[in-house]
Amino acid sequence: MKHLRRSRLGGVVLGLLLTVGCGAELALLGVGAAAGIGTYKWLEGTMEKDYPRPMQACWHACLSATKTMQLRITGERYHPLESQIEAVEPDGTSININLVARPNQITTVKVRFGWLGNKDKSAYFHRLVMKHLGLPPE
Repeated sequence: MKHLRRSRLGGVVLGLLLTVGCGAELALLGVGAAAGIGTYKWLEGTMEKDYPRPMQACWHACLSATKTMQLRITGERYHPLESQIEAVEPDGTSININLVARPNQITTVKVRFGWLGNKDKSAYFHRLVMKHLGLPPE
């Protein structure tokens, strides 16, 4: 009888700890999501960043960044929800730029230099986009 009571009490305490833990994780997740607009993500050779600007402003900033980097645009497709720019560096390296509109006037810009990606050039491209959008550098 005493053993059964301890088991139930242990189960209740464990359940409370897990519930409190999940609440704390959810709170931290919310803080991370709010701070996510200011961070870069590097995924499989593609660097992406969320900008607190509408699609059209980001589109023009990306075009300006390609011009600043002296990239030759080989293809472009603009749509208010999802857009794409294809460009080539003077040495022949291909660049893919994808823009995706998110809720609340946020646009995700993804850039990839070459087949494997180039982290330094991608970060430079994003810094130029931020400059053309009038955002402070990170």
